[in-house]
This record gives sequence, C-alpha cells and structure tokens, in this order.
Amino acid sequence: MLRFLNETPVYDYELERLRFVGLDREQHVVCRVTKDALLACIDRDNASAPELMAAFETNRTLFEDIASMEHAAGARGEVYIERYHLEHPWLKVPTMAIASLP
Repeated sequence: MLRFLNETPVYDYELERLRFVGLDREQHVVCRVTKDALLACIDRDNASAPELMAAFETNRTLFEDIASMEHAAGARGEVYIERYHLEHPWLKVPTMAIASLP
C-alpha cells in the first residue's frame, strides 16, 4: 500500500501528464496521471493546466487509490493512470467528483 504525503503535484506541459509521488516504505513511487484522465474528471475536451490541477485536487483520493491498487498489482517504480482506469467497474467511479469549471 502506498502512502501519500499530500505534496503539491507537478503538471508537465510537454508530456501532458500530472506527476505526484507515493511512498512504499522508504522507496518513492512516481505516479503520473494523463491529461485525458484528468479531462474525464471534469467532462471536458480541453482545459488549462490550472483547471487540470483543480480536477486532480478534487479527485485526489480517487487517484491515490488507483495508484495504490496499480502498485499492489505489480507496477513498480512508476504508476501510470489513464482514462480507462476511471471507467473500470471495480472502481467506485460515482465517488469521482465532476469538477464544475467555468
């Protein structure tokens, strides 16, 4: 199970991914969320980096839970979260908060 320190995530404009870090004992596990997954949270086709960061913060627990499950399932060193992770029936997607952005 990963632990999260509630650090500020970083959005990479070039890769169009958001990065946050989890800890497995003392080892850092880099977790990356694709722009597409973040857009799924706000039900939009495109958004600015601040809007994507807000979508992550609104759904931070969900993304941390997905990262923990992926890590437990065998992902080591890095975990990638994509849109399909939000569409799996084993996730309680109704817990996903659709952020209302202007």
